[in-house]
Amino acid sequence: VQASNYIPPPARQFTADEISRNAHRVNWQTTVNAIVKHPLGAIVEYPETGSVMGQAIAHIFSISANYITHEFDNPKASFQYSFGDGHGGRKNILCHLLRDSTDGKPVKCNRILTSCKGLKACSSNTDTFINATHSYTHRAHISKLITPTRAFSPADDSAEREVFTKTFAFFCALKVHGCSFRTSTEFTDFNFKNDSNIDPNDYERALVTPTAVSSCSPTSCSGNLIMCTDKYNQRFIQCEHRSRADRAHLILWNLQEFNINYLQALLAHDIAAIVIHEERAEHCGYGPLVPCDFVALPVEHKQTCAHWHRNSAGMLERGRLLKWEHDCQSKFNIFVPVNLVAVPRIAIVCRNPHSHPPPAPIKTPPPLIDFFRSLLMDMDWELADATPRHILCDSGFMWGLHMALGWTLDRSPTLADLHPSLANLDHVHRCRDSFLAGLVETYPMGTGFQGAKLLVDKENELPRHVRYVRCAETHTLPSGVDFRLIVCMSPLMSRHLLLARRVLIDTSFKRLHGWQEFEIEAWDNNHIIALTGARAFINSQSAQAHLVLFRRIFSIASEDTGTLVSFKHIHGSGYESVVADAHMGQGLGFGMFCSELSKNIKTPCIYEPHRKLCDLTPYDHLRRFYRLCVVPFKRNLRPLQSQVSKEVYNAMLSLSSSDAHPNFQRTLSVIRGGGRKAEAWLKDKLQTNKFALPALYHPASFIPEDIWRACPTTTNGNEQAHRNINRDGVHLTLLGGIMRGRAFDDQAAQSIDIHASLGIGTRDCDATHAYRASRSITRQGNLCLCHLPIVLTAS
Repeated sequence: VQASNYIPPPARQFTADEISRNAHRVNWQTTVNAIVKHPLGAIVEYPETGSVMGQAIAHIFSISANYITHEFDNPKASFQYSFGDGHGGRKNILCHLLRDSTDGKPVKCNRILTSCKGLKACSSNTDTFINATHSYTHRAHISKLITPTRAFSPADDSAEREVFTKTFAFFCALKVHGCSFRTSTEFTDFNFKNDSNIDPNDYERALVTPTAVSSCSPTSCSGNLIMCTDKYNQRFIQCEHRSRADRAHLILWNLQEFNINYLQALLAHDIAAIVIHEERAEHCGYGPLVPCDFVALPVEHKQTCAHWHRNSAGMLERGRLLKWEHDCQSKFNIFVPVNLVAVPRIAIVCRNPHSHPPPAPIKTPPPLIDFFRSLLMDMDWELADATPRHILCDSGFMWGLHMALGWTLDRSPTLADLHPSLANLDHVHRCRDSFLAGLVETYPMGTGFQGAKLLVDKENELPRHVRYVRCAETHTLPSGVDFRLIVCMSPLMSRHLLLARRVLIDTSFKRLHGWQEFEIEAWDNNHIIALTGARAFINSQSAQAHLVLFRRIFSIASEDTGTLVSFKHIHGSGYESVVADAHMGQGLGFGMFCSELSKNIKTPCIYEPHRKLCDLTPYDHLRRFYRLCVVPFKRNLRPLQSQVSKEVYNAMLSLSSSDAHPNFQRTLSVIRGGGRKAEAWLKDKLQTNKFALPALYHPASFIPEDIWRACPTTTNGNEQAHRNINRDGVHLTLLGGIMRGRAFDDQAAQSIDIHASLGIGTRDCDATHAYRASRSITRQGNLCLCHLPIVLTAS
C-alpha cells in the first residue's frame, strides 16, 4: 500500500559511455533515450513518455508474485491510460534492457505492442482544450495537468446563475420524461388477484393513485407540456391532454424556484426569448452555449456528456462523447521475460508524448484492489450487505487500513486515502460485488434463498441446542402461489415462546430485499426483558401463508420442548392474548391455525357453552384471544380528522375501549351519519375486517376483563425490537438478515443467562412496571408540551 505513494523520478538520460556500450539498445534496431528503474512493488500510474515525437523512455519494473493469485502482476494494469489501438506482439525475442543476473546475457521475452487510446471529449469542447499535451506527471502533480472541471469560484456562484441552471435543468428533465401518463390501464404494479408481498397499506394507496400504471408494454403520452396560470396567478405545468375527465396526465405545481419567463419561453419554443436568456448566460460564463470541458476514458463506455448543449442547429441535446480530435501517438512496447521466476523484471518502453491531458485516476491499481479485497474478505458474510459507510464502521477493516497506511493524522482514514478512485462510491460497490465471488467457498449457494437452505442443512448436522436456522421451505398455497419461508429460532427461544402467556406479533417490511421479517415477542417478567420467541422471513402476507407459518413455528417449538402449543380458550391454559396490527392475512391466519388445533375437540366452549370448540370459525377463535394495537388504529384515523366532525371523530376513537358504551348503537349511528368516509370506515371494522371490533372493544369480545387489562395495548415491544435490529442495517440480503438476527437473538439469550446467574440486568434501572409507567407518563407529558400554543407577549 505504501508503494501507491511512490513518486517516480524523471527518466535519466544515457551517458556517452553507456551509449558506446549499447546500453540504450532494446534490440539491434531499436534504442531508447532515457531510462528509469522502479523499486520492487512500485505502483506507477502515469509512466513517463518521450517529450517529443520519436523520443522513448524505458521503464524497468522489479516485480514479485501476487500474494493472492501467486501470479506476477503486469505493471501496465496500474496505468491510468486506456490501451487498445493497434495491439500486436512477438514471442521469444531478446530484450537487451533485461539481462540475466547469472551470465549478463539479454533475456528472452514476449513483446506486447499497444498504444494509448486517448480520451473522449464532449462535442461542444474548445480548440484550446483539445490541444493540451503531456509526457511526465504523477499523482501528486496530476491536479495541475488534469482535465479541468466545471468548478467555479464563490464569486461566480451568483443567485442569477443558480436560478438559470435550475430552470434549464428542469426543462431538460421535462424534455426527457414528458408526460408520465401511460395509456395502459392494467394495474400490474399492485396485483390484487395474486398473493402480494407488499405492505397491505399499499393496497389503498394503489386504488386511489391514478398514475399507478402497468409496466407491460406501456404507450407513453405524446402530449405537449404547457404552462398555465390559475385564478390566484400561480403558474403550473400540465399535459395538454389533461382534463377534469382525465386527470392521470402530468401536472406540476411549485414552480417558485424557477425563472418563469425563461421556462415559459422554452416550453413555448419562443426562439427570440430563449436567445436573450441564453446569450446573457453565455456572457456570464455558463449555460448551454458555453463550450464544454467534459471528458471520459474510453474504458468508461460513456456515450454522452453529463451536460446539455445547443448543437449547431440550435437544438438541445446531451453532448456526444467523441474520440479525441488528435489521435494520441504514444506507443508502448512491453517486454515480459519468458521465465519471470528467473528474471522477475518487466521492461516497458514508452515512445512519443500524449496528445491530450492526463486522465483522472479513476482506475484502482491491482495491488490496491488485492489489498482492499483482503480487508473486505475478513468481513465474511457481512460483506454481502456492506456499503461504503458500513465498511468504514467495521473495526477490523479500519484497523487494517490504519496499519497499511501507517496512519498518524488526527482524522480517521477514508477509502479515498487508499486511492482517489475509491472516492467514487459506485466504483466501491462494483469492487465489492466482484469480491462476493470469494464467498462461494463458504456460501456456495449464494446469499439468497438457496443459501438459506444450505444453512439449514448444515445446522441439522449440529446438536439441537445450537441450531438456529430451522427451515427454509417452499409451499404451494391453494391460490397456486409459491410461498417461501425461513424460520429462525433456537431451542431457548422455543421454550420462552411456549411459556409465554401474552405475546405480540408484528411484521417489518424494510428489513430485507423482497422479504418481510415476522416476529413473535413476549415480555419476560423474570428477567425484565422483551424476548423474541420466533423470527421468520416470508414473501407473502396472505392468510394461507400465515397459516403455514404458524404451523411451522409451533411445530419446531414443540419438537424442541416436547410440549404442544396451547391456548387458554381451547386447552384451559397457554396463550391468553395475542396483540397484532390490523392485518387481515395475519389475523385470519392465526384464527385458521386455532381452528386446526380444535377441529377434533368436541368440548363446549367456556364462553359459549352451547357451541363446541370444533364448530368455532376462525373469527370466533380470534374473538377469544386476539387484540389490535391501538397505535396504528389511532394513526390511521388521523387523516380522517379533517374529513369528519369532532363528534364523529371522537366516536370513532371511542371504539377502542375496555369499558362499555352507555349506548353503543347510538355511537355507531353517530359514525354512520358522519359522511361517506366515516361510513366506509365503520363498514371496514364491522364487515370487511370482522375481527377488528372485538379486538378493539372489550364488550364485543369474549376475552375476560382481567386478561384484557393485563394484555399490552400496543405492539411497541415489537416495534422497538425491529428498530433495534434495523440499526444494524435495512434492505439486507437474506443471508445478512439471518446472520444479524442470529447475533441479536444470541445477545438476548446471553443477557438472560447473566441475569439469571448473576442478577446483572441490561440497564442500571430494571424495566419494572413502576419504571415503565413513570416513563410513559413522562413521555405523554412531553408530548402535551409540544402541542401547547405559542403565546407571544410584549416585552
